[in-house]
Amino acid sequence: MEAGDQIPVIDPDQYAALVRDATDDQLAEGMRVNRELILGEIFRRMSDHFDAGKAGKVEAIIEWRILEPEEGEYDRWQMVIENGRCVVSRDGDRKPSVIYTVGPVDFIRLISGNKSGPELFMLGKLKVRGNLMLAARMPAWFRIPGADG
Repeated sequence: MEAGDQIPVIDPDQYAALVRDATDDQLAEGMRVNRELILGEIFRRMSDHFDAGKAGKVEAIIEWRILEPEEGEYDRWQMVIENGRCVVSRDGDRKPSVIYTVGPVDFIRLISGNKSGPELFMLGKLKVRGNLMLAARMPAWFRIPGADG
């Protein structure tokens, strides 16, 4: 892609179906080649999928740490939920209420509705630190693409 090119627009439900049909190896390769683009687009759309009515008056800082495949490093994104809004930033500077740490393939499967948080947590693939009650409630505040289909 050239500088200034946009990511092709893909419907979230179509993306969820693509993820559902892809192997872990295919998802890992996609993340290896297009990690910044994929993560940027997912987090850019988080606010669009936020349901303020379901979140109520909650205020929370949700931090996602998406692990790198080899180096043990991670990409960090924060979702600030306050005043009925969800604002997402790369490498935010707020103290998180909850920290989710997950590998890139499991993150893609989770965020597309193809794996559940409790399943990944029980398998040790999703680590959760901080306010666990808040962590358990948080997914209900978002419309998960593909979850109905």
